[in-house]
Amino acid sequence: MRRPPGYIKRAPRIDFSRFALLIDSKGVEQQVTMLDISSSGFKVQVADLPMIGDVVMLRVDKSAPVKAQIRWAVDDQAGGVFLSPVDYSALP
Repeated sequence: MRRPPGYIKRAPRIDFSRFALLIDSKGVEQQVTMLDISSSGFKVQVADLPMIGDVVMLRVDKSAPVKAQIRWAVDDQAGGVFLSPVDYSALP
């Protein structure tokens, strides 16, 4: 079975330029810039690349931290999936 042309499996993403806090599994915090977000995932710009597969907490502004897993990390960007659905429209 082949994927139809133009089919994208992931949820639609929106541009989202905001500062956020990324907390890795060891508790190390770093400020990151969110580049895009969807109900299931995100892309951030980082100074120190997180480990692929690492379970992290991501906090935007004063919202509650959200648990996520890093799926890719290249150059100064990383992306991941939220471990539970996120209503990004509720973010400040």
